[in-house]
Amino acid sequence: MEMDSSEVQEVEKLEEIDPDLSDSNTEESEEKILNETSVSALDMILKSLWNIRVFLSTLLMDYVQEANQSLTNDESVPLQDILRIFLLNNLSLTHPLEENGVSKLFLNILELIPRWNSHFEVNEVAKTICIRCKTDMAYSGERSYGIIINANSLRVFKSAFKDFTFENILKAIRINVKMLCDKEGCEKRNYVDTMISNLPSAFIVALQWENNETEKEILDTASVLATEIDISDIYRYEGDSAFTKYRLVSMVWSHGDLYDCVAYENDRWVRHFCSEMEVIGDWDGVLSIFQELHIRPEILFFENAMPRDQMYSEQGSED
Repeated sequence: MEMDSSEVQEVEKLEEIDPDLSDSNTEESEEKILNETSVSALDMILKSLWNIRVFLSTLLMDYVQEANQSLTNDESVPLQDILRIFLLNNLSLTHPLEENGVSKLFLNILELIPRWNSHFEVNEVAKTICIRCKTDMAYSGERSYGIIINANSLRVFKSAFKDFTFENILKAIRINVKMLCDKEGCEKRNYVDTMISNLPSAFIVALQWENNETEKEILDTASVLATEIDISDIYRYEGDSAFTKYRLVSMVWSHGDLYDCVAYENDRWVRHFCSEMEVIGDWDGVLSIFQELHIRPEILFFENAMPRDQMYSEQGSED
């Protein structure tokens, strides 16, 4: 039905008073979509975490017992829902994530639940010997929750060093940093070696993308990734544990306005999106999806490959 001339004039008058009025319904709809996008990212991070054994076996159970008292008195509420409610109430999810924002959202989750930190954090100490004055140097330690790398760097290093594994490239990127010699009068810039003495239960690799990559560049990046890494090939490990290998258990990527989770469940890779699940199969199938759907994985969760009985034994000794 068309408006008559008087109605058109009235609408135009309202728009002159408030130019944003005509777009209010559109903006409200966009705001809901953006909020839904952030919630989708949270849901897929949680879906990824459910696949980490230590997360399910100790952290989730301990936390939910406390959170349950303040969130609900209904014992029938699933544990995952209790945690999700808590995070929805305490995270800022009213705006869209920034580009490559999944890793930042994950760090915000850790800030809300600090008892999880020790299972994800890596305590790094940088050491070197000055090539000019031969002074031994150890720089102050830093705490991290894995590695954040530029996706383009993976492609550049793989192109230059075709025999490099994913671990080799991660190490090369890390040591490709120079620090000043702290001896007075020297100040020579030296490459440093990063040491760790602890092994986290889960190791995180976050990829940062330009979001204008071609299909070939996405595939070239994804092809560098590996489903198993040895953390002692990335850092110089100074501890005494023999369990330095980690297996990829899940990852989160953006797909359109929402996020997906790909996880290794029941000896095959599956894709979770919204409330649905799709069986992918082997790792080659995952790489095919990267290429076909122009998928850019943003955060990868690796779990320590320690045998289950050994893991529970060590957790008990820590308690």
